[in-house]
Amino acid sequence: MASIARVRDARLDARVASRRAACARGRVRARAQKFQRLSSPGPSDENSAGPTVPRETRDDECLPDSLFDAVGQAATATAAAMGRGVAGSVVELLVPELWDPLSGNVMSDAGDQLKVWEISREFLTQLNAKSSRPVRAVFPDAGAAAMLRARWGDGCGFEVTSVDDRNLVGADFEGILAFAAPDPMSLEKVQKSCGQANEQGCPVVLLNPRLASGDAGVGLNVRRMRENFLGKMTVTYSLRPLPWCNGSIFKSYPGAWQLFLEDSEEPGRFKLIDEFSQRPAGEELDEIVEAALRPKGEDGEAKEKTAAEKVLGMMREMQRFARSLSQ
Repeated sequence: MASIARVRDARLDARVASRRAACARGRVRARAQKFQRLSSPGPSDENSAGPTVPRETRDDECLPDSLFDAVGQAATATAAAMGRGVAGSVVELLVPELWDPLSGNVMSDAGDQLKVWEISREFLTQLNAKSSRPVRAVFPDAGAAAMLRARWGDGCGFEVTSVDDRNLVGADFEGILAFAAPDPMSLEKVQKSCGQANEQGCPVVLLNPRLASGDAGVGLNVRRMRENFLGKMTVTYSLRPLPWCNGSIFKSYPGAWQLFLEDSEEPGRFKLIDEFSQRPAGEELDEIVEAALRPKGEDGEAKEKTAAEKVLGMMREMQRFARSLSQ
């Protein structure tokens, strides 16, 4: 009987050991599966993850990174304006090396004129691609138009003409009339052609116009005519440098006018000073820039102007008055 009991106990111990081993294998398998899930995230892991922190955006990210980027922004903004029914657009792509705040396009070095035309070509090409209408590019004189036709050939993507052409806007014209750097001498022809194009439901674009450049000898009637003409146009893109304060005035349709000044704490970046419904200029712009650059007191308010700053302000007012007399 004792031997039978020992056999029965041995069998029981074997069954218990077998069950313990099975449980141990189950625990090992469960741990392995858990590790596999943690090391290879699936959809459930992505959904259970916490919210991602958004990247901080800077105010100056709207500014172009290069001239090519600015041209693309200008073409996009102008095409969008035309899509919303804007009949007359003004685009200002003012390169500091080729533009002066007082006299406009200076182009003092050999080849500068060609650089301006190449900028115009890039803008017109992109505008032609982004809009549903063909572009007819109008240059200031027949000589420039003939030279550019020979240089660019028929594959430039748009028609090249001059302001001297007799039939800029025919009865069958259905495209975009784009004037490249129109000058004060062609004001009457530009104004007449723009009116004809708008009457036929065709939009017009003035790229880097010099119609209001402040050239000496322009009479009061001409000044009023160009102001009335430009007053009916919409600035769809403008990038105007302010070298005297390391800043720029920027606008991209349909956004507001924005004033940027260089960030003194982070070279290469710009701080948004303010936004405006109208372009800031003249004394108003000077006061805004001076207030932004003036040192702040302990209360955070700008300090009062010094005597030297007041004298400089008076000198700028006298210079501005002298320029107004010469226009």
